[in-house]
Amino acid sequence: MSLHSAPSTSWSSVWPLPRSVLSSYAQVWFSTRTLPGLCFLCATFVVPLHGASGLLGLLSANAFAKLLGRPAEHIEEGYYGFNGLLLGLALGLFFRFRLEFVGLLLVAQLLMVLLAAGLRHLAERFLGIPVLSLAFVLATWVALLAARRFSGIEFTIEPIDAMKHGAGVLPPWVETFICSLGAAFFQLSPLSGALVLLGLLISSRWATLLAAIGFAAGFGVHKALGGNLSDIANNFVGFNFALSAVAVGGIWIVVSPKSLLLAAASGAVAAMATAATFVMLEPLNLPVLALPFILTTQLFLLAAYTARAAHRMGVVQGVPGSPEENIAKAAYQRRRYPDPMLPVVYLPVMGEWTVTQGHDGEHTHKGLWRHGLDFEVRDDRGQPYRTDGATCEDYYCFGAPVVAPADGKVVHVVNHLRDNRIGEVDTSNNWGNLVILWHSGYVYSALCHLKKDSLLVAEGQAVTAGQVLARAGSSGRSPTPHLHFQLQASADIGSPTLHGELLHYLSGHKDEKRYITHGVPAQGAVVAPVEPDDHVRRALFFPPGRSFDVEVTVRGKRHVERWEYAIDELGVRRIVEVHRGESIKLFLGDRYLTLLEYAGSSRTALGWLYLAMARVPLLADERVKIEDRPSASGFMPPLQRLFHELVLPFADLSQLSTSSVVQRKGDRVLITTTLHASRLARAARLLPDRLETELLVDVGLCSLRAYRDGELLGAAEVKI
Repeated sequence: MSLHSAPSTSWSSVWPLPRSVLSSYAQVWFSTRTLPGLCFLCATFVVPLHGASGLLGLLSANAFAKLLGRPAEHIEEGYYGFNGLLLGLALGLFFRFRLEFVGLLLVAQLLMVLLAAGLRHLAERFLGIPVLSLAFVLATWVALLAARRFSGIEFTIEPIDAMKHGAGVLPPWVETFICSLGAAFFQLSPLSGALVLLGLLISSRWATLLAAIGFAAGFGVHKALGGNLSDIANNFVGFNFALSAVAVGGIWIVVSPKSLLLAAASGAVAAMATAATFVMLEPLNLPVLALPFILTTQLFLLAAYTARAAHRMGVVQGVPGSPEENIAKAAYQRRRYPDPMLPVVYLPVMGEWTVTQGHDGEHTHKGLWRHGLDFEVRDDRGQPYRTDGATCEDYYCFGAPVVAPADGKVVHVVNHLRDNRIGEVDTSNNWGNLVILWHSGYVYSALCHLKKDSLLVAEGQAVTAGQVLARAGSSGRSPTPHLHFQLQASADIGSPTLHGELLHYLSGHKDEKRYITHGVPAQGAVVAPVEPDDHVRRALFFPPGRSFDVEVTVRGKRHVERWEYAIDELGVRRIVEVHRGESIKLFLGDRYLTLLEYAGSSRTALGWLYLAMARVPLLADERVKIEDRPSASGFMPPLQRLFHELVLPFADLSQLSTSSVVQRKGDRVLITTTLHASRLARAARLLPDRLETELLVDVGLCSLRAYRDGELLGAAEVKI
């Protein structure tokens, strides 16, 4: 309940009320889509007056939220609306719908809005977990208790009696499950449950499966321990098992084999919490409502959000979406970007260097210091020195610049130790002359064995990535000149190393170079930082606000697309196809361009652009291969895409990889991209296997051509 995700602009720009209403219904089952919300709305109107109570509660809650100045995005996303909806449905279940009831409902809705605003603020500020529907639960209990002192409020069970029509048609266990889905909206009608099931299937197949797993686990525990089955069949509590499983197994934790076990575990825990809540509330004659779901989900999330557990349990990074969206985002992140739990920095050197000892090296990179890197400069013969290597000055790396691997602050320097003669070591000062930088949090870097009196920075000084700090030397435990580099968790000299990755570097010799977006070079690898090419930078011209027509020809059929370069209030850049609403997120840094996400299909040239320029470093060298693994899901037919979503937590059967080269020809930059796709991905009819992109300096994109099996599949020409 409540994903707190931003609403789409298509509905809001036309009329925000319908979307806000349907989003509120959809939020109960963690969806933001309007069609499932419509199914859920219809489910509540199986008993018309009961459905009207819920709708009135929703609308009044939004009105009070607006009156109290709550953020518009919170209202439009359905946060206040779905709490108001549930409050209206809960009260409409117990009281006759008349004027006095409306008065009670409105006052209760005002209380709920106040509670929802305060609880959300407290949860986000101090706990970092979602508040879920706690405001509705508390407001409902207050209203039910208060109603006992108001003689004008008439108690009735007519809505419950009306829901019993159609019962007994389905097998008991099927009916219990379906009715439990509807019970999330205080419905016990099989018809209502079927409509909820339909909406859930439309919203997310994985959410439906997780709901079944959670319900089965909770029902199994309840039955195995001798619980009264009427508690589930008649008391609107079975949905707690299902909702807990969906929340824990797919909304805030990415679906995986481990999350399926967590979903079952959350259903079982919710069953225990439900029984305990029954006992606690029975003296007050109050209903259980969604309290077991809230407690279960928040306990699991509190455990998962600890620093170490978050990574192992697969906690969703950023704003959660549907289980399918979370799965795709996590898989996409793993394929294309560094692990967000790892620190990342740039190479601390200029030019080509050879890794002479890597992680878990055979000499000194062992145990607590296993994640170190040693660098030397070697010539075409593989030699580290010019003549006989008898002196430090013979070595190519001796005196070479050492640069900051990231922005930071100097926290420790040693500059006075002498450089060793070749073959000697100073074990009294193992790390030699050094500089230690603090970058952020508990991430520090150490650059060691520096040349005596070569440091150009002082303690307390701020530095930027790429700034020259010192010169490579041979001080400390260094029998020959080299640079030792490591990440560590403190400013202390000799601290244990941290595992991290290097960003944006070239690896390989001469005509066989690869651009590495992130990684750890192995021993023997020849690496060099990417030197940005201003010519390429100026060709990657995407000024916000610019719009233009793109004439597209696909297999002889011609159409025109309208593209716009946009930037939102958060600074996120996009290329948008105006008429169809398809878009690509893009990021242009000081070393590379990457197209982050494509939302659309293969029927626009925008999709081809996403594949052609998925990642473009600011270099123009046809000897350098640029490899990437963008998503193919947008290009797959619906049935293949559905199958892909279902199996993705276990295996990626739609693998797609690209290999590109960037060339300069005068004022033009040419990008040639070859695609290698699995059989499932190649089922996409308009998925090319080669793309040619042409850009012009200070103008940007000029043309794009797509080929498949050697034949021209389509072309796009920008009308400048």
